[in-house]
Amino acid sequence: MFRVLIAIVSAVFVSGFFPAVAGTTDFDDTGWSLLHEEDFDTDFVGVDGETFGAGDWLILQLVNGGVITVANGYAQLSAPDFWNAALIRSTSSLPEEYKIRTKIGYINYDLSNYEQADFDHPDFNSHSGHYENGMYFLTVTNDTCIESECAELWWHYHRKMVIDIDNHINYGGGETVHPVYMVYMAPETNAGGNLLRTWDGSSWDTSLWNWNVAYTYAYNTWYYAELEKKDSTITLRLYDEAKNIIEETTPVDIDLVFAMDEPLEFLYVGEPHTDDYEGDVRIDEITLLVPSEGCCTGPSVGNVDGSADNLITMGDLTTMVSHMFITLEPLNCVEEGNIDLSADGLVTMGDLTRLIDHLFIDLLPLPPCP
Repeated sequence: MFRVLIAIVSAVFVSGFFPAVAGTTDFDDTGWSLLHEEDFDTDFVGVDGETFGAGDWLILQLVNGGVITVANGYAQLSAPDFWNAALIRSTSSLPEEYKIRTKIGYINYDLSNYEQADFDHPDFNSHSGHYENGMYFLTVTNDTCIESECAELWWHYHRKMVIDIDNHINYGGGETVHPVYMVYMAPETNAGGNLLRTWDGSSWDTSLWNWNVAYTYAYNTWYYAELEKKDSTITLRLYDEAKNIIEETTPVDIDLVFAMDEPLEFLYVGEPHTDDYEGDVRIDEITLLVPSEGCCTGPSVGNVDGSADNLITMGDLTTMVSHMFITLEPLNCVEEGNIDLSADGLVTMGDLTRLIDHLFIDLLPLPPCP
């Protein structure tokens, strides 16, 4: 049987179904199903208020001349002056449980971006000389801002959790360069907004004033940022370009997080402030996943390519082999791929063996959807 399995899988490779792809790690999306993924493969110049993506699930928010241009497989977000904001947000409120992942890189938000005219401008937020410049890998808010209200203080009172960067002059002297912050906002507030709870690399700092750097980013490279909300907790993660975890927080009970008792939750990505921050950044992917329970809807498991007729064909074998050995892309429905109905729900060689048996060996029917 093993020789037959190897022969069939080898035939799939040799037949040219898949190009050769270098080995890489992959995200652990077990128990999750893909709801939306925007990979920016269609070129366009953004217009404020324009919706895009499958089902128009994303919308552009360009304030005071912010620019978003999609070309070469990514979105270039540009805020050439401090009063600009260039944002992508979810059109509608997020599901009750979700996993958001963004791929962002080529970050250019150094303090050297500011000119003397910025410092002299009456609307520029100088932070009393402790200048700041940054952007959001992702944040979730309890509302959507409108035009120039999208300034720093609005975000401090409306964001729930965030992975961001903030280059700045320190209050104690010196400069913090290329920091990545992983933050959730506590319900308590002061004059500066909701209190920060930052990840220090091993635990959450819950002191009244904390500014812990989780990681230091590099120029001209890509990162993945991820926010998972499930089972009444949130978890934040940062990955490198090869999908290896750089930082992963411990889960936080949502009762400890600002506005989690409110139903509205909007995803925002990009440069948010209209009173400081200027620069540019590239966004390559925005992905939204939801829990995969109940995504298998056909008469049996095995429809891993998601065909409308629910027939089990070579297309499903192709998708399985690609998922396990070639592209390593996640399955749209893990339940369909758990063909041997293993209790852990993982898609393994046992599932591939069972699919090959069904198609070529014993021809026995596959189990019904759980």
